[in-house]
Amino acid sequence: ESHNTIESRYPYVTTQSTNNGVRGFYDSYKNKGNVLTIDSAVAGFCAYQPLNFLASDHVEILTLIDFKLNVFRAMFLVTVLNMEKYRYSYGRKFHQDRIRDTVIKLPFKDEHIDWDYIENYIKGLKHSKHLI
Repeated sequence: ESHNTIESRYPYVTTQSTNNGVRGFYDSYKNKGNVLTIDSAVAGFCAYQPLNFLASDHVEILTLIDFKLNVFRAMFLVTVLNMEKYRYSYGRKFHQDRIRDTVIKLPFKDEHIDWDYIENYIKGLKHSKHLI
């Protein structure tokens, strides 16, 4: 399995809080893309992984079951989840149980999450055209 070659195209996602957690690229992957990842070892950094990828230890993968994730929904969720980072550190890790117990506030309409509002909000931001 080669690492960081010109042909390598699958991100290697680690616990770093920069570059979407990506530290390099591999020729193969183990995880499907279009998910959120959270660093459960250090700072609780959340990122969106649009592509299939390979994850290092202490990277938690959030798969969303009840709705379809897209880049606009993901950017909203990443922002809200990263606002929770102040609660976590090396001594108080954002592990699976804490992730599962985390409550975030999302806009609702007719007793459902208002994904249209969320998408339109993100699309209305100045640099949102660079997300596509």
